[in-house]
Amino acid sequence: MTKHELSRIAAFTLLFFICSLLFPGMAEPVYARDGPDIEIYVHGEKSMGGPIFNSSGEVGRGLWAPGAIDSGTMRIYNNYSDRISIYNLGIKMELYDTLNDRAVTDTGLLEEYARAMRLTIRKGSFLVFKDTVYDNSFYEMLYDKSNPKQKGYELGTLDRINVGRDDSVDLEYTVQMDKSAGNNLQGMKAVVSFIINSQENPYKNPPKDDDDDDRDRRDRDRKPAKLVIPDIEGHWAHDCILALIEHDVLEPDANGSVRPEDFITRAEAAVLMGKALKLEEAQAISTGYVDEVPDWARGYIIATTEAKVFKGYPGKVFKAYANISREEMTAVLIRAFRENYSSEKEIGFTDSGSIAGWARGNVALAVEQGIITGYASDNTFRPKAFMTRAEAFTIVCKLLGYHEEHNRKLSSIQ
Repeated sequence: MTKHELSRIAAFTLLFFICSLLFPGMAEPVYARDGPDIEIYVHGEKSMGGPIFNSSGEVGRGLWAPGAIDSGTMRIYNNYSDRISIYNLGIKMELYDTLNDRAVTDTGLLEEYARAMRLTIRKGSFLVFKDTVYDNSFYEMLYDKSNPKQKGYELGTLDRINVGRDDSVDLEYTVQMDKSAGNNLQGMKAVVSFIINSQENPYKNPPKDDDDDDRDRRDRDRKPAKLVIPDIEGHWAHDCILALIEHDVLEPDANGSVRPEDFITRAEAAVLMGKALKLEEAQAISTGYVDEVPDWARGYIIATTEAKVFKGYPGKVFKAYANISREEMTAVLIRAFRENYSSEKEIGFTDSGSIAGWARGNVALAVEQGIITGYASDNTFRPKAFMTRAEAFTIVCKLLGYHEEHNRKLSSIQ
């Protein structure tokens, strides 16, 4: 793969810690080095590391028990590309039963162990850590290419870690076993590999001096350029679409388009609402639905369902690939932005009788508050008609107040 492949995924795995036994006598002492405990280079040829439990004290001697805690540091060097973006963190875990001298294959026991181990990761530089990017159990970060339910942990847009060429970023990891961990975990040793998934994130206007180590700062300070999306030039929703893109609520397709006149599917609507509400993509074994959902929308479908923004159909069916109707999208918007309030006011459209009973209160409130309108040409609402992507984008944009903010920003850079 070449340096300029924008979709290149650099997955480099480092066996960086051995979760050493719950009880005494199972590991030799390992002591910390000066500087970071682990160093990773993007190409991996200079990577080095050791057990995570490497500090002084009893935990460092392998006396791992419920409530025990330890931490270490990792430095990631980018010696490959102009700039990379770390967007996903994962771990692979193998469990070994030392009391019976065998590998553990019981998925229930594997899950119990993974859930009992809490992992916190903070980012910083020069071993100063301020920003927490992960704080959950091993289980939510499990990564397995062959298992669609274990995709690691997708970092939020604001948490993704950019590393300029010949630059580095430091991560601090802290692990603690839950105080209520069961006795059936006694004598279990976990070998855990830490996985970083990254992709190239080139500068839009790279500086001429390729050897300047301060390019990240200069890139942030550079005056923003107008964003051009080919299929929205002259479109009535142009400004709102750009505003959503600037706020990371909307992401263009790989070819740079947003397909404004296509109907929006339920999966697409879930991603849109999840990002608009700044929900984290949920990691769970089950979506709660019996039908298939696409991997790219899975986390937000779970998150928006947990937030009671989406409810699905009877029989626990989500219908991810189905287009969403105007009355369905209206109900979703009200649940998301109006805390599930409704209105009992009369709906003055000529086709108001065709609005489903479960949606009437939501539609009435949305119309009353100007969130959605009908069609002036014939005074209809058309509840069963599908909503276009542009219509959905515009409503969300206005509810978030981004349209006016976008106009102010444009006037300042013109």
